[in-house]
Parts: sequence; C-alpha cells; structure tokens
Amino acid sequence: MGSDSGGLWRRLLISLGVVALGATWAASAWQAPGTPVPPKLPDANEINGILRQLSDITGFRIRRQLPFQLITREQINAYVKNQIKHSVRPKDIYAEELSLKKLGFVPVDFDLRQTTIDLLTEQAAAFYDFHQKKLFISDWAASSMREEALVHELAHALADQNFNIEKYLNKDPADSEESLARQTVVEGQASWLTLEYTARRSGKTLKDADTAQQYLRHESDAEDAQYPVFSQAPLYLRATMLFPYEEGQSFQQAVVMRDGQAAFGAVFAKPPVSTSQVLHPDRYFAHIVPVVPELPKPTVDMKAAVEGVFGEEDVEVLLRQYTSTSLAQGLAPGMTGGRYRIDRDRKAVKGAKEEHTSLILATEWDSEDSAVAFLNAYQDVVEKKWKRVDKGEQDATHISGKSEDGYYRVDRKGRTVLAREGFAGKL
Repeated sequence: MGSDSGGLWRRLLISLGVVALGATWAASAWQAPGTPVPPKLPDANEINGILRQLSDITGFRIRRQLPFQLITREQINAYVKNQIKHSVRPKDIYAEELSLKKLGFVPVDFDLRQTTIDLLTEQAAAFYDFHQKKLFISDWAASSMREEALVHELAHALADQNFNIEKYLNKDPADSEESLARQTVVEGQASWLTLEYTARRSGKTLKDADTAQQYLRHESDAEDAQYPVFSQAPLYLRATMLFPYEEGQSFQQAVVMRDGQAAFGAVFAKPPVSTSQVLHPDRYFAHIVPVVPELPKPTVDMKAAVEGVFGEEDVEVLLRQYTSTSLAQGLAPGMTGGRYRIDRDRKAVKGAKEEHTSLILATEWDSEDSAVAFLNAYQDVVEKKWKRVDKGEQDATHISGKSEDGYYRVDRKGRTVLAREGFAGKL
C-alpha cells in the first residue's frame, strides 16, 4: 500500500470547516430564493433563542456563549487558501487529483487545489469553525437565506458543545468512506434541525409523514445557475458536496423516527461507517458493513502510490456520469464493497508529465447478476472516460481493449469484478 490514500476531496471539506450554500439549498429548497441583501449580524438574543429551541429538540445542553462575526468574500478566499496551506500536504493533493483522474471523475487537466478554492469561496454562505469555536456569516448571502444558514451553523455549535466534532470528523481520515459518513452525520443533522426548526414555527414537525415529505424534497439542482463555479464543477465534486446535506437529512429522519430524541446523540456515539449505511439506514441499524475486496499485488515494474475505499456513492456517481441515472440508482445499492489502488512506474519521477500509472479497482456485489451488469456497464465507462478506445474481447466474464491510457481488462469471477487499466502491455 502506498503512503498516500484516496478521499482527500472529502477530507478537504472536513478540514476546511466551510459549510456550503448547498446546506442552505438542502435546508430551504422548498422556498423561492430571495433577493441578495447583505445580512445583518445577529444579536445575542436571536442566537440564544435559536440555541434554546435546538436544545429542546435535541436534548443537547447549551454550555457556553458563541462568538460570531461577518466575513467578506475576500476573507473567505484567504481563509480557504490558508487552511489548504497548513492542513493539506502537496503530496495529498497530488494523490487525490491522481485518483480522481484515473477513476474518471475529473478531466486529465483538472486542477484540484484551485477548483477547491474557487468552489468554497463561492459556496461559503456561513460556517462554524470547529477549531476556533466561532461562527462566521458571509456578508453577501441572500437575506432570505441568513436565518436558515444561522440555524444550521448554530446546530453545529450546539453539537460541538456536547461532542468534540473536530475529533469526531477526523477519527480515521484515511478511510474516505467513513470520513464521508461522519461528515454526513454532522451536516445531515444540522440540515434536519434547520427543517424541523422551520416546521415548528408553523406548528408542524418532521415526525409527521406529510410534513416530512414536503420539507425533505431534494431540489437543489434548480439553484445551480446562481453559482457558476459549482454548476460547472465535475459531477463527482457536486455530488460529494451535496451528499452530506441531502442524504444526511434523510438519514437523520430515519434515525429520529426510530429512536426519537435519543437519535441525536446516538449518531455521534455510534456513527455510520459507509455511504451505504447512510443511503440505507436499515443497513446502519443492522450493522451491515462493506466487505473489503482483495487487490492483486503491483507488477514488478510498478509500485503502489495511492489506495482507497470505493463506496456506494462512488459507484453511483461513476455510473451516473458514464451510463444513466436509472442504471446507477438501480445497480449501485448492490455493491457490497469496493477498493482501488493506483500504481506508478518505479523509475518515474513522481508528478512528472511522462509518469506512467495504472488503476486496479475491485468491487464485490450482492449477486452474480449484479456483477455481470457492472461488468457490462464498465465497458461504457471505459469508452466514455477515454477519447480513443479499441475494444477487444467481451463476454459474460471479461472485457478487454486499449485506450490512450494503455491496455485495460475487466474480469468477473462470481460476484467479484476486477478492473485493471493503464497497463503498458496486453493483459
């Protein structure tokens, strides 16, 4: 296994601590967007009033006063750059960028660092800094979004006063699936509480099925045009950014309906360990964990550079990007576990343009039918991922061919599918 591991993009969102406008979309998608009017700094009475109501809902104790301030877009940009400089190593950016490119989530000329800076500068309507224990509110967010963003961030602050959220989020940063699941707990609970807070102001509650159906709709795509950087970002980045909010609030709804008020603390004490558990709460309740497929050792001329977990959200986005939404949604839940590794030439200089790398991706499925379906779908992935593809053999157990990235071969053995891409010689 290489010294680097995948999933940095997810860890960037965690370590930077920025709560995106996606949170506001998810929390108030049922409302029409308001006129962009700079928000006023809330006073202590407003903040304390919201905290008391959130405390009543969750049972969490209010332990201290919360400092807060307005922040400009320029300050956000400087904050993001500073966080990347001090919390992310250049080799980690290299590893994640390489992973995203080899898996096909981003173009080969994609710049992860700059895109992250641009995205978070555009998206940060407000954020609670878990390290400074301080609330920041952007001075450009629409006035209609200010209260929703404020409630969302105060939900973070209240949870942080009862649990160490920074420690919680960084328990196992090398496991991108578990990191995203934990981030989803944090953002999903805050999003759910924002909806519940709003519903209670109208005498309603999400514990009522009709109210939940009204408030939990995911309509964020309708707002994309307001945020050009986000709307032009690769699908994987957009989906991963919104996943903790949209899928997280649905997950929180499921645990609240099952466990009541105790659910708010329970998800911190016993968090989900995968996106599969988030997407299918019954798997969380049943403690069903993903399997870890074995990967073949690197060939003699290659060495491991990056290794990471490949989860249900990953395969769903991959299939949605290269096949169809219906196939992705129908097939992805059948993956019971996945893992990938990227190897590089032992003689190559790391990061050099001429560097040769190869991808090994192993996935395990709930049935042979699902494995066959993924094998067939992966041919579409390969053909659309690369510009030039010469197809070779294809049957119910394997596909092969060559692209400008090198030779590829995908083999199915029972319920396991092993994809290998980017090899100098025929496999």
